[in-house]
Amino acid sequence: EKQNEMSKIIVKKESQEVLDEVKDGLNLLFADTCYEIDNIKVEFYDESTLYIEFTGADSALLIGKEGYRYKALSYILFNWINEKYGLMLRLEVAEFLKNQEAAIHTYLEPVIETIKEKGSYKTKPLDGILVHIALKKLREEFPDKYVAVKTNIRGDKYVLVNEYRSKEQ
Repeated sequence: EKQNEMSKIIVKKESQEVLDEVKDGLNLLFADTCYEIDNIKVEFYDESTLYIEFTGADSALLIGKEGYRYKALSYILFNWINEKYGLMLRLEVAEFLKNQEAAIHTYLEPVIETIKEKGSYKTKPLDGILVHIALKKLREEFPDKYVAVKTNIRGDKYVLVNEYRSKEQ
């Protein structure tokens, strides 16, 4: 029983030690690939999120068609970093994340106006990182509304914005 309790204790490492370990791990992972990748940037985005950036001549190849490789890489890195260090991940590959954020913010401009007029909205189905970007933006914009990710019967995810419903009826 004591061993169980001991295994639940998370040893907090120094920030620089975490950065060095992650950077070394990433360099080891990509050292023998055929991709021409520049120095991989690893830094803290905020106190609970690591920012990892891939640049270089072949970095865009890490994105893949429709972002499939990006999603896979993000999933693998998040699971490693979250499990080992308890941190979130912000992954930038050849400005993919920046471009996705710009695209979703452009999509959300008229959506935000509609929500201000009508009070509620259901976005189109969004994929991967887009749903998270939209959720964050809409929660920032409407802190007093119910903003959540929902899944339709086909498994597509979308963001729903509504008024909070009272429990009294």
